[in-house]
Amino acid sequence: MERIIRKAHGANLNLLQAGIHALASPLLNGWRRYTIRRQDGYLADPATESLLAADKIVWVLRIPDGQVIYASKTVEALYGSSPERFYANSRLWLENIAPADREAARTILTSILHEPEQTLRLRINRSDGSPRWIEYHARFIPDTDGRSGHIKLIGTDITTRHHLEIALARSNRALRAIHDCEDIISEAADENALLQGICDVVTATGYRMAWAGILATDGAIIPVGLTQEHQGYLDALKVPLQAGGVGTRAINTALQTRRPAVANYFANDVSPTPWREEAMRRGFYSKLVLPMGDDKAVIGVFNVYASEPDAFDAQEVALLVSLAQRVTVEIRAHRDRNGRQAAEAALRLRERAIECSANAVIISSAKAPEFAIEYVNPAFERITGYTAAEAVGRSSSFLLRNDHEQVGLYEIRAALTEKREGKAVLRNYRKNGSLFWNDLYIAPVKDDEGKTTHFVAAMSDITPMKQYETTLHRLASHDVLTGLPNRALLQDRLENAIAYSARNGHAVWVVLVDLDRFKFVNDTMGHQAGDVLLKIISDRLQASVRESDTVARLGGDEFVLVLPECGDGPSGYSSDVIQRIMEAVVKPLNIQGSEFFLSCSMGIAVYPNDGADPTTLLAHADVAMYRSKELGRNNFQFYTPAMNDQALERLRIEGELRHAVELNELVLHYQPQVDLHTGAIVGLEALVRWNHPILGMVQPGSFISLAEETGLIIPIGAWVLQTACRQAKAWQEMGFTQLRIAVNLSARQFTQASLLESIKDTLQETGLEARFLEIELTESSVMADIERNILTLRDLKSLGVQLSVDDFGTGHSSLAYLKRFPIDTLKIDRSFVRDIAINQDDASIVSSIISLAHNLKLNVIAEGVETASQMDLLRAQGCDEMQGYYFCKPLPSDQIETLLLNESSTVLVA
Repeated sequence: MERIIRKAHGANLNLLQAGIHALASPLLNGWRRYTIRRQDGYLADPATESLLAADKIVWVLRIPDGQVIYASKTVEALYGSSPERFYANSRLWLENIAPADREAARTILTSILHEPEQTLRLRINRSDGSPRWIEYHARFIPDTDGRSGHIKLIGTDITTRHHLEIALARSNRALRAIHDCEDIISEAADENALLQGICDVVTATGYRMAWAGILATDGAIIPVGLTQEHQGYLDALKVPLQAGGVGTRAINTALQTRRPAVANYFANDVSPTPWREEAMRRGFYSKLVLPMGDDKAVIGVFNVYASEPDAFDAQEVALLVSLAQRVTVEIRAHRDRNGRQAAEAALRLRERAIECSANAVIISSAKAPEFAIEYVNPAFERITGYTAAEAVGRSSSFLLRNDHEQVGLYEIRAALTEKREGKAVLRNYRKNGSLFWNDLYIAPVKDDEGKTTHFVAAMSDITPMKQYETTLHRLASHDVLTGLPNRALLQDRLENAIAYSARNGHAVWVVLVDLDRFKFVNDTMGHQAGDVLLKIISDRLQASVRESDTVARLGGDEFVLVLPECGDGPSGYSSDVIQRIMEAVVKPLNIQGSEFFLSCSMGIAVYPNDGADPTTLLAHADVAMYRSKELGRNNFQFYTPAMNDQALERLRIEGELRHAVELNELVLHYQPQVDLHTGAIVGLEALVRWNHPILGMVQPGSFISLAEETGLIIPIGAWVLQTACRQAKAWQEMGFTQLRIAVNLSARQFTQASLLESIKDTLQETGLEARFLEIELTESSVMADIERNILTLRDLKSLGVQLSVDDFGTGHSSLAYLKRFPIDTLKIDRSFVRDIAINQDDASIVSSIISLAHNLKLNVIAEGVETASQMDLLRAQGCDEMQGYYFCKPLPSDQIETLLLNESSTVLVA
């Protein structure tokens, strides 16, 4: 036997060794990283799987050098680089962090030793240049010596929340400035004091710097209200200011258009002006110029600077415009204050300011209890929808409708009674019934004798700010894509359900739903189609349960259902609801013109039997869900304690399977395919086996599904294809020149973008002609996405390989599509062949398949032939080829070699 092997392989031994080394090298490097991770023990955290399912980012870094030991698959979608790139380049993790945040990232590598759990927020720059903000929770994982170890970072993408917080902070900053400036406006003795006070207040409320410029009679701009420390900046602006702003883009634009001018990116302005260089040196990165004036004339400009780029959004600009208008009115009032004419002019300006104000102004009588309205400005009409005629003479309480139980009302009522200033935020209602949030400020108006005769109220519609707050709150508790409760809210709902059930003696079902083959949709149609699918499924899940039940999304394609009061009673659930959910999921999905059929696998944990807290129930539901996947998917399983052992065994097998790939423990056996008319061996099907060092030869049914799920099927499939083609070429060189080799492709391999190139490269490397390679695909995989798969099959056929559909008759093939597939062979599934001699239905089905195939000019192979009667019936019905234990079981290559050499001898029976 050894002589035969050496004879068959001697010529190609060096080439085979080189190919195996090239294939094994990256796998061996991956195994070394995995071995390090197992030894360090950081995967011992039972929450890691659920974190990955929730789209969290998980890193493990070595201390103190920051070497990436582990990176979750989710980093690629966010960072734009695969985990392997981070493993290969120890500096890449830090280089992806924005320069301003790198020191914090470096510091935590040492500070974590003294403070084992920390939280930090980092900005990263993706490979496409776009920034993202990540919030990391860091935890120290010590080594056995206690002085070194690793740091685990669990990150959440908070970019949306970050932007909302910035927008809210900016609006609040502007609102504070407007509010705080009121005292300055009312108390300033002259124009200079007014502008100086306004600039000081604006700077104090969070802006980097502010100054006002008044237009002189000769057109020059005279700076007013600047703090002394920034005088050097205005010195640099001296020339353009004397020219009335000519030369400075923002100031000149504001004066010419009488509209606000924003310069949000100083750093991007490459003009070599001295004032730009001085601004950058002083930390000014954004600027807003507000013209002070009205339709008739502009009296100056109000300039506000911020220390961050892109600082001024539309909401903040609108608020500061109202401040500039208010200041403009007050400046005109100061200028016209001398004499009767000045007083009348100031009064008219104030009236116009009130009329033009963006905020509603109400003047009401000080006479209790009605405090009847005597005047409202146009802004009141715009905000509330009520005309002045509808409001005057009424108490302002009509804006409350029936919503009188508000905390802020106590402050307003007290201020009216005590005739003092008051401020509160109230819920008011427009004429059309819609709610708006009113930031209300009231103040008493006294006559010359000091008696309060009226109250003036300023109303600000802060509904957008409240909506920001609501959005932030919802983002913290709901999934952005589907609107379902997220993990945080699920935790709260589940705790409440457990507490309620504990008091009333009811059971609670926790159902974890995982979509089967969801990755296929993402891989074939893109993430946008996957998002559409998730929204549809979330709607279907909600429609399948009661309104009192909770449907939450953990992340990815995992959902959780909390079903209180479950059981077999009339008011509770039984397992029928689970079946109803499965039926809802399996309904056809039409996405981008393609029809999909998905199923789901569900795991169920029941309170109190399977756990008394949310964490335990979710973990046990997860274990049960994986058990349902192991049993073939599209089913549900209730948790049992024995499943924990099965889950641990599954992890062990996965680890050893990775080891098997790297240490070449996989072997190929070959089963002959025999021509039913001549009895000659015309082909061989390559079947992978695992030669386990302890368990011995492991059949594929024990590990292929796990390999498919974990992605190990990709390197295993590549190895099988390479080895089978090389072996077929060796047999051809022995004289078996027409021998065909059949290799199975998994559904995951079939959807790979690199499939065509991989097969082409393998044929070139091994020297096997394409016509001697037969690619076997299951019926279900080719029917999953028909239009796309037809294109893939045509591409494969263009290489010259043979194509066959395996397990035919077990799926849902349509004849309309079958005739469009460029296939050569149909393989009849063994389930029909098994009882062909004793079951007329099976015999009729087989006869129909053979007739159909021949009408389509396809070859037919029957699988699982084990008896002479089966073989005779197949031959009588016109079947072309067979394979099965009646002729020969799968054998290693050396025994197949012997069989080929002695093909004319007695038929082997297993």
